[in-house]
This record gives sequence, C-alpha cells and structure tokens, in this order.
Amino acid sequence: MSKEYISKIHLILEKIDYIEQIVANSGSITKALEDSITARPAILMHLTAIAEQFNKLKQKHAENILNVFDESDVKGMYDVRTYIAHD
Repeated sequence: MSKEYISKIHLILEKIDYIEQIVANSGSITKALEDSITARPAILMHLTAIAEQFNKLKQKHAENILNVFDESDVKGMYDVRTYIAHD
C-alpha cells in the first residue's frame, strides 16, 4: 500500500477526530449543528474534506483500500459533499 494512500486515510481519520471534538465541545450533535456561526460550518468543511480524500483514492484506483468500505457508503459520502457544496 502506498504512503500516499495511507496519508489520505490518516487525513480522513484526523477529520473524523475533529468532528468528534466539535460535537463534544458543543455538548451534542444537535447543539453543534444549531451553531450556524462556528460548529456547523466546521463540521461541513471536515465532511467535505473527507469526501475529497475518498474521491482522490477512487481516482487513483486504490481499490485495495476502497474495497474495505461499503461502496454505497463511499458514494453517500461524496453525495454529501456535493450537497454541501451546492446547497
């Protein structure tokens, strides 16, 4: 497995940790999403970054990594990115 692929997975994990920290600091996911100034935009940007990393893995044909994930979950993540970016 290439170091580039591993780096992308580490970035995904880092972004997930950031989202978890934002939720913990807000007290709940509901409170975090209600904070339209800070927490919600941060969560949305981290979700976008996660989707972009999955997309980069897909473009690099990193099937050995992507096969670990359910295909519909990866597609769903990218669909969320598209929704965030365009709505």
